[in-house]
Amino acid sequence: MIKPEHLFRPAEGGAIDQPLEHLVACHRRMEERLATLERVAEHLAARRQDALEAIQACFRFFETSGQWHIADEEQSVFPRMRTALNESESAYLADLESQHVEAGRAFAGLRTVVAELAAAGEPGAALIARYRQSVDRVCALYREHIASEDKTLTELAKRVLSEADLAAIAQEMKQRRGR
Repeated sequence: MIKPEHLFRPAEGGAIDQPLEHLVACHRRMEERLATLERVAEHLAARRQDALEAIQACFRFFETSGQWHIADEEQSVFPRMRTALNESESAYLADLESQHVEAGRAFAGLRTVVAELAAAGEPGAALIARYRQSVDRVCALYREHIASEDKTLTELAKRVLSEADLAAIAQEMKQRRGR
């Protein structure tokens, strides 16, 4: 039986007391879940229930850690950065926020396809193809976004955020997670 833990390994590192490193480490965990969503497509026909369980585990991650990650950026990091950025850099942050919305819509589409897979007795080739297309879209959006944040956002944040900003961000991140 395919178990979710067989399909991904959590990324190491990224203690919350180091918020920028934590965000980057979360990106690695997201990439692991994206890879899992891609891999399970191979198992949808022969091992549908196992594949659906792995998909649901990925969804749980994105519904918790993924949502905290977005809140960390949009509620804690971006507002503190905006005051120190020029117009084009501020526009970059607005673009990242738009990408969060677009990825959310693509993820909702994936959820719809997965609900159809769960309801289907045995998914046909067309439904599995729709799953693959939906996963491809989600993965492309997330991977492009993550690459941009790892490179550009992290460098901007290191440049403009003070130690006090980082400490406040870390505290807010902990509060979001009930720590």
